[in-house]
Amino acid sequence: MTRFSNSHLPTVFKAVIFSTVILSGQTFLQFNNSAATAASLYQHVLLLSVDGLHDADIDDPLLQPYLSNIKNLQANGVTYTNAFTSTPSDSFPGELNYLTGASPKTTGVYYDNSYSRSLLSQIGSPTGTGVLFDESIDKNPNLISGGGDFGKGSIDSSKLPVDSTGKPIYPHNYLNVNTIFEVAHDAGLHTAFIDKHPAYDLANGPSGKGIDDFYAPEINAKVALENGKLVDQSTAQNPSNLTFKTTTKSTSLTEAYDDLKVNALLNQIAGKNSQGTTTPGNPAIFGMNFQALSVAQKDATSNGGIAADGTPSPGLIDALKHTDASIGNIVNALKQQNLFDSTLVVLTAKHGQSPREGTATLISENTFTDVLEKAGITVNHATQDDVGLFWLADQSQADTAATLLKNLKNPAINEVLSGDALQQAGFGNPLSDDRTPDFIIKLNPGYVISDGTKRAEHGGFSDDDTHVGLIAASGILASGLKGTIQTQTVKTTQVAVTALDALGLNPDLLQGAVKEGTKKLPGLGISDARAVPEPNTSLGLLSFMGLMLTVSLWRQRKQLR
Repeated sequence: MTRFSNSHLPTVFKAVIFSTVILSGQTFLQFNNSAATAASLYQHVLLLSVDGLHDADIDDPLLQPYLSNIKNLQANGVTYTNAFTSTPSDSFPGELNYLTGASPKTTGVYYDNSYSRSLLSQIGSPTGTGVLFDESIDKNPNLISGGGDFGKGSIDSSKLPVDSTGKPIYPHNYLNVNTIFEVAHDAGLHTAFIDKHPAYDLANGPSGKGIDDFYAPEINAKVALENGKLVDQSTAQNPSNLTFKTTTKSTSLTEAYDDLKVNALLNQIAGKNSQGTTTPGNPAIFGMNFQALSVAQKDATSNGGIAADGTPSPGLIDALKHTDASIGNIVNALKQQNLFDSTLVVLTAKHGQSPREGTATLISENTFTDVLEKAGITVNHATQDDVGLFWLADQSQADTAATLLKNLKNPAINEVLSGDALQQAGFGNPLSDDRTPDFIIKLNPGYVISDGTKRAEHGGFSDDDTHVGLIAASGILASGLKGTIQTQTVKTTQVAVTALDALGLNPDLLQGAVKEGTKKLPGLGISDARAVPEPNTSLGLLSFMGLMLTVSLWRQRKQLR
């Protein structure tokens, strides 16, 4: 048997193989290095979330006069009239929808107030603990800074749940899959994000390093307006002359709070960091969240919400006008920096609000828990808004609990999901997943579980909770696509895949989207970054010809032997 070795090859044959390998390698490296730009239509993706923004709000003729900048976005983009956020429709899963491309079953995050059967409240405590990621984990929740650096550094690790080794679980540790920020960061791109609590460290993803510039002023700080500026006890010039109260107790205070975040975003559009202290350049993926509309929708006074006859209140109108003007300022800043053509702007919402019109019927927070406790069913944790999520001490009692609640014939209850019905509704198996509730109560629209006073709430499964606004726009969008409407049902999870495709990044690197088979949004003319380009370059063709020549010479040599 003749052995084929490099030493037996003629010089010309060696040269052909060497050239072919080099050319093939160059072709591969060229394709690999350009993976973030070859299919890229955009250099930036800006994600704007207006909490509480329904698709019905955008289409409401009584609200049209206050949405001129949002309407201009529509004229420069594609509007999705049947876009839906997560269920439950809480802020955390709603935001993770468009940051991970996945639902709570996959992310493991069902609410900002949830429960884990595997974590502990502190080392030495029994296994199983509530997981509350809001202002309660701030070093100082009374301060806008959260008592730290407006970000992860504002989180007090002693207030976090821990694992069995005593390691504190930060919000980013709690997430089961990566985020679009991590994919972009790993590709060497600059990332930034602005939200309402330091607890939105969650968006960093499991690595904790997805966001280069994270700015999260605490929305539930105790604040006041001083000379038109939002201040707290630590920043006010004359605190003794001011009355401080929680930001969300006032629409005007929340508007001023939103202004802090808009100014930070304008800094980023100008190439600075959020606080204007450095110049890292414009982020590839960045975004922020508006809160004023949500606060106005919940306002139980006559100054909030939309009346049952469809008449918007003065407070809601003011919040819409203020938010719309801010969106206009953001778009104008993009244009002034010559970034509007290279930026895909996505406007959506983490959640809606229910009821959109009229006032909610409030149910006492112990309505269902008392019934269960009297029947000998111990509730370890309950999260209740216009939905009820329940984790039991004895999981074998879940079906019994569900039957008991169904038999109440309470007009607020639409459905109780447990066992197979829970999984068929798209949730995990509570017997094998430590995060999934043992059962969920779906409420009928218009009911809210609360001992407080509020006009509306979110978290539930109704159309008012989940049917959100969604617009994707850019100056460079093809003229035939601008102003178009997509009526098919889409999910906000598709925003995550669209964002990566727009930047030419591979959506297959997004773990949750791959697991759930999430596709990009239709109608935007964005190429699929996963598509392998045909060898249409001269380098690729030369490499291919060289390979064919190598094969031919090798065959001839075999025949001669």
